[in-house]
Amino acid sequence: MAKRRLQVAGKERGRSAPRTSSKQVVALLSQRDSLMIEIEILRSRATAPASSIDKAGTLLTRHWSKADWQTREEILRAARWILNVGRIHSVTAGAKAR
Repeated sequence: MAKRRLQVAGKERGRSAPRTSSKQVVALLSQRDSLMIEIEILRSRATAPASSIDKAGTLLTRHWSKADWQTREEILRAARWILNVGRIHSVTAGAKAR
């Protein structure tokens, strides 16, 4: 019986998410803060489409709080991508308007 408990406990430990070091956590939080500041700047300048800015903001707030650290890395990647696409869109839209 005790042997079975050890096997089950070992399997449960194997399923857990990989541990994130404190340096990685600080780096992720710093990246998130930078993106949130960038979102505020873009909102004030209205240089990127509001929908792109809003989507990136939603990822970094609502979805961030429910995610584990690995998922938060993916959220940061996605938010950066969305903001970049928004910037490209605003540049191409500005060029067409001229």
